[in-house]
Amino acid sequence: MKQMFKIIANKKGQQTAEFLLMLGSIVAFILAFTISFHKELAGGFFTIIGNILS
Repeated sequence: MKQMFKIIANKKGQQTAEFLLMLGSIVAFILAFTISFHKELAGGFFTIIGNILS
């Protein structure tokens, strides 16, 4: 039990955990956005490519 509290009290471990939570939140948001708007994103991408090539 004391060893667990040492890990929690470790500042570097806390910073790592906070970084991973923030990174996980960002990835979840990007995935949700991509899943929700995948058709619009693909259509916009191909429209841009079509305008560049023509």
